[in-house]
Amino acid sequence: MTFRASGVAVLATLLLATPVLAKGGVSAFDPDRDGTIDLKEAQAAASAKFDRLDPDKDGTLDARELKGRVSPAELKQADPDGDGSLDKTEYLKLVETRFMAADPDGDGTLDAKELKTPAGKSLLKLMK
Repeated sequence: MTFRASGVAVLATLLLATPVLAKGGVSAFDPDRDGTIDLKEAQAAASAKFDRLDPDKDGTLDARELKGRVSPAELKQADPDGDGSLDKTEYLKLVETRFMAADPDGDGTLDAKELKTPAGKSLLKLMK
């Protein structure tokens, strides 16, 4: 292979990989592959995460099951019925709150750059 041919092969490889690189961590939660996550996609991922975090299958997550994902103050704020746990509806409402905080431009989608912010990382804790 000549230098020119190998350079073309490298360039082609980079061009093909660019969409994957640009998406960063988005692709795991982006079933429509548009390079962004909308609220529906975030909630779908979070709903699956909720199910994985609920080993006793009681339909709620207590402070122990939420450890590292929700602070005690956030749990209290996200728990309107005050039972000390979050059901899936309460959990998904928290996801929505964190999603909105991670979407400073208000376009209704999150890209890889927005997910790398503190608010984006906080949201990801509820999704993965």
